[in-house]
Amino acid sequence: MPEVLHVWLPVPVPGLDYLPPHGPAPRAPEAGAPAGAGDDAPARGAPGTAGEGVGRRVAVPWQGGLRVGWVADVRQASAAEALDLRPAIAWVAGGPTLGAAVRAMVAAQAARCAVPVGVSVAAFAAAGLRGPWHHHLRRDPDAPVDLFGAEGRRLADAGWHDAALFDVESLDAWRRHGLLHERVEEAQASDRRLVALRPADDALAGAAREGQRRALAWLVDQGPSESAAALARDAGVSPGAARALVAKGFAGYLEVTRPPASVPWVTASPAAPFDVETPLDRGASASTAGLRDGADAATAPGLLITGGDARARWEATLPWLVGAVAAGRQALLLVPEHGQAETLSRAGAQAVPTLRWGADLADEQRSAVAGELAAGTPALLVGTYPALALDLPGLSRVAVWDAASSSHKQLAGARSVGRRDALELARAAGAAWAFVDPLATAELRAAGADREIVLPRPRPRAALLDLRHERGWPLCAPLVRLLRQVAERRRQALLVVPRRGYAAALGCRSCGEVVMCPHCDLPLRWHARIERLRCHRCGVEAAAPDACPACGAPDLAPRPGAGTEWVSEAVQGVVPTLSVLRWDRDQRDDLAPLLAGEPGVIVGTTAALRLPPLPDLALVALTAGDALHDHEDVRAEEGSLRVLLSLTDLASSARRPLLVAQVHRPEHEVWRTWLADDLDAAVAAFTERVAARRRALGYPPARQWARVQITHRDRGAAAAAAHALAGRLTAAGLPPDDVLGPAPAPLARARGRYAFHVLVRADDEATLAARLVHVDARPGGGVQVRVDVDPYDIETWLD
Repeated sequence: MPEVLHVWLPVPVPGLDYLPPHGPAPRAPEAGAPAGAGDDAPARGAPGTAGEGVGRRVAVPWQGGLRVGWVADVRQASAAEALDLRPAIAWVAGGPTLGAAVRAMVAAQAARCAVPVGVSVAAFAAAGLRGPWHHHLRRDPDAPVDLFGAEGRRLADAGWHDAALFDVESLDAWRRHGLLHERVEEAQASDRRLVALRPADDALAGAAREGQRRALAWLVDQGPSESAAALARDAGVSPGAARALVAKGFAGYLEVTRPPASVPWVTASPAAPFDVETPLDRGASASTAGLRDGADAATAPGLLITGGDARARWEATLPWLVGAVAAGRQALLLVPEHGQAETLSRAGAQAVPTLRWGADLADEQRSAVAGELAAGTPALLVGTYPALALDLPGLSRVAVWDAASSSHKQLAGARSVGRRDALELARAAGAAWAFVDPLATAELRAAGADREIVLPRPRPRAALLDLRHERGWPLCAPLVRLLRQVAERRRQALLVVPRRGYAAALGCRSCGEVVMCPHCDLPLRWHARIERLRCHRCGVEAAAPDACPACGAPDLAPRPGAGTEWVSEAVQGVVPTLSVLRWDRDQRDDLAPLLAGEPGVIVGTTAALRLPPLPDLALVALTAGDALHDHEDVRAEEGSLRVLLSLTDLASSARRPLLVAQVHRPEHEVWRTWLADDLDAAVAAFTERVAARRRALGYPPARQWARVQITHRDRGAAAAAAHALAGRLTAAGLPPDDVLGPAPAPLARARGRYAFHVLVRADDEATLAARLVHVDARPGGGVQVRVDVDPYDIETWLD
């Protein structure tokens, strides 16, 4: 029976079936060789049979061209089924592979998130699939030339030809009849370099041309140069001598293939609070418990590390990771932010060989990292979400740092949660896993860890500033006094503001109306520095109107809801002797002086909470503390307490900063927990109350939820499509209590589209996935449908 390849492409479609490519697998060209320099022998590591190609790359015909995807499976098919399938173009030799554990994780994510598997592949397993590609072909030696019609003369020889010279229909027909051998090679990165073209002759004779001869000799001995100017500098001659070599044809510019990059091992340079010493041998002896080589996925142990400060959590986590490398295996540390990847990789490198996976690495460096890990080299890998897709054949431990952070939630694609994907990967690989976080949230505990380590929490120096009784905005009087004390003592402060810009809106003092976005049901934010109104959803900008659009009064002013601009302006007025720096999406000042210890104040959004620790931080202030928990997310209370428990990590010195929050509701349980005398007991009681509420209300993790967003440019059409979807779900047998809505979305209009929500609930992931099968993701008629499994904030618009 013929074999069939099941291929995953990085496009929003399910896996597709193809017949295996015809002809031998080509050998990849060596570095430095021109494209098409491979020969006919099978590539090193290329599949000898289709069955050996699982996890390999293959090029397939796609919309008049080609796409490269992963072979997820190979199965037997009937002859009748094979007649309806198109053959793949060619195996792509060498390069990365998609390991069995990663394939299992990708398939599980697609099923859980109710998306075509191509969406999951595009999200984090597309490395090595993007190209560009060199596609060449030649006639099968056994194929008669006359079968190729007018192209027979061109294909009569045994050489390879650029596939772009032939029309798509002919290629497809020849391929179906097995008349071609094809190869697809990844275009190797190259640079334009000045190279020697011919040896010196009489044209370079004479004393006047001594500089030209020296430049050419340098080029022959040392190899390509970046430019004529660089050649002149390196050879010690005048720029004119180097340019003369080009003019006379002794040298010229050519595209030169870059040599393979060396493996970019991370250099140990840990910074506080992660400057923890854990030698390799100590890590091995301290943390071999729980390491099960080849453990069954169902029995691989789990660990939950919570409490403490960042340093304490790292001291508990690092030996556990080191134990894997000491045993000759591999460990993965997943972090939610790129800055954390850099910081923790430098800290990890102090104990074990460490690699980092990040977007800032060059393509050649990423290839070197992937190749080193695919070879099974014992190492610690630190990276963000895309690191989950790397082939780690020796993987024995997977840790997720800040496991409950909302930054692990992907905002596009499958909209999965990195923590859940990491758990799937660990189980598929039979690896032990660990979640590390300041707070043991309900969802972290629901993962079912075998062991929990609760570290004692340092009691913060904290206070609330009750805005119901204090005067002053956006800085109340006590906060002003604290800032002046920071200035007097020449220390540092950090103010966290819930929004960027100057004010939440520009409003009319006469009628109370605010200037709204013409495309979204949101007020335009006032940016005083550029004197523009800007929508933070669709990006539209406008000048401030001369009068109120509603009543015509000329009395427009910023409304309460201060942004980073307003707060920065207020702080500068309070402490004019200190430098006041901003850190938000609109403006990121140079923080190097403060990171070096100079006095000053940083005013930023919550992005400032992810900055490196400040060496002389005396004050951290939340200017609108209630904003932490006042949004539509069942995790909001836990999330706000997580932030509060992490504030002490913003200082690198032993002196703990004073933490203050301006609030309107000091009686909220988040604030009462944070300020409790027995912090550990209060946090434990808080998490139990939250978990009990979740169970009583059927919120995750007690039950599984999905949000379906239905949008249209006409409000009535959007409402009708949402009601139709809810009707289909109930008609399919879903209990009415498990189909909530439809209802207008919290943000009812964005970018000119009206949105309605339908919420779908189920007792477990499998049941929820089965129910979401009834959701038509492409209903047509201008209706757009987006599905968000495990939604974090229903106010978030799904693009």
